[in-house]
Amino acid sequence: MKTFAATLIAVTASSASAFAPSNGSARASTSLNSHFSSIETQLFNKATLLKALNDMGIKSKATKDGEQIEARGYKGETIMADIVIPQQNNYDVAFRNNGESYELVTDLQFWQQTMPVDAFMERVNQRYAINNIIETTGEDGFNVDNVVTAVDGTVTMELSRYAFN
Repeated sequence: MKTFAATLIAVTASSASAFAPSNGSARASTSLNSHFSSIETQLFNKATLLKALNDMGIKSKATKDGEQIEARGYKGETIMADIVIPQQNNYDVAFRNNGESYELVTDLQFWQQTMPVDAFMERVNQRYAINNIIETTGEDGFNVDNVVTAVDGTVTMELSRYAFN
């Protein structure tokens, strides 16, 4: 019996996009027909995104596949979304599937999370990548032996796989 071990380090959340297929475009923000802004992401799996938000301690509302719920915006405007993060100021943060990935949709003027939008998305991307690695390595026969998050946010994962020859 042989033992194979691997250590993976997720140094920064910005590198987390390396774990998701890229369509060649950088993250972009576009304005919708209201106060809502849309930020493109490389987040493709709803369950993994929900797990990432949960890991961050963010309470969200989600729908079953194919269904959407309203996200509240400026002057009573709403959009339909797949995941909604209610804020105390009654302006929601939402993720909705655009056919390729889940984009962040919110009124940036009323952002009320504990960190700025860029830092929030970096953290979501990092947690998404970590959860994606855990899920996919399990399918490849690896076991997650240890996950350590350092004070600076660096995440080190130790994986092992046994091979029988």
